[in-house]
Amino acid sequence: MKLATANLMLCALFLTACQSPDIQPAPEFDGDLIAAGKKEIANAPPRNKNLYRLITAVHALKLRQNKVARELFDSAMPSAGQILKSDASTRMAQSLFSPENVKGFHGEPYERAMGWFYRGVIYWMDGEAENARACFRTAQLMDALAEKAEHRADWVILDYLDGFITTKLGKDGAEALKRAQSNAGETKLSDYNRNNNVMFILQTGFGPVKKSGGDVGEELIYDGGHSGVHSIRVTVKDQLVTVPIFDNLTHQASTRGNRAMDMILARKATVKKTADTIGDIGTVPGVVLADFEDTREAGLTLLGMGLIGKFIGGSVEPRADTRTWNNLPQHLSFASLQLPMGKHQATIEFLDRSGTALPEHQKSVILDMQTGRDTVVFVADQ
Repeated sequence: MKLATANLMLCALFLTACQSPDIQPAPEFDGDLIAAGKKEIANAPPRNKNLYRLITAVHALKLRQNKVARELFDSAMPSAGQILKSDASTRMAQSLFSPENVKGFHGEPYERAMGWFYRGVIYWMDGEAENARACFRTAQLMDALAEKAEHRADWVILDYLDGFITTKLGKDGAEALKRAQSNAGETKLSDYNRNNNVMFILQTGFGPVKKSGGDVGEELIYDGGHSGVHSIRVTVKDQLVTVPIFDNLTHQASTRGNRAMDMILARKATVKKTADTIGDIGTVPGVVLADFEDTREAGLTLLGMGLIGKFIGGSVEPRADTRTWNNLPQHLSFASLQLPMGKHQATIEFLDRSGTALPEHQKSVILDMQTGRDTVVFVADQ
């Protein structure tokens, strides 16, 4: 066997082992975020549809298209039990030769929690307070499996709103408030006022982004999100309330601890690196030895081992799933007021560390207070 022939075999095996990258063309954008999102959902492969539903749902919520947002969240989020159950695509992702991102997107725990949180906000907007509370509790459960006990179910806003709704329903929300205050640390949370009838769900900044780390991309790590906002001031006529930041999503993302999938990816990485090493050791010496008659047999054996190693190494898929729900915020907060019936204008100012308002983020909202029902308003600085 000549050197050129061996090289052709090697190239052929490399081409067989390599797969085309999972690159989706950017959708055409005509200025309508909802239309563009729905187009992306329609064109996406099944495993990615939920991701685009969630992204588009947040756009709809920001644009006050609550009916569209609710439909998208309902489609994207099956029951909590179904999310946590291993399905066929999840089992495929666990195999050596399939990447993790072949599974349907349900996100990491912080993304799952945010899905249930937004779903609860929309229920509350629609006057379904008990369903909202159930969603906030489910959101907290999504974070209950963190590796370290101090990071389990430690979202402040979820317990706080659980207790607030419980209080407004005429029951005792003190225990939920106690849990929220414990997780808030030195940040002082306001006591509940069951007479408050306008609720401001507030978010700021840009959330964390996933990326792959490790020797061969087997580790899931995070680029931290960012926000220059440290508190938020809400003003309606002569009423003013300034509230702190409740939760930081980069903290929630990075304290999840190890996943079951991390061990599988680590095993895949070991197989890949071992196979690549065998390939490197065997291929070049094998090609050289195969070119000489007296060492050809040994060279072909060594070359065969090297090529098999290269093939296996090139076929193993250890890379972590870095698909990210990329329009989540960095911070969450909450404020409430008591207002008389009728229409009112609310001004929401986002403040920096020194307490100075950031004028580029200021928002104005018209509130329409109705008898017997909370008015729930979602406001984002971005």
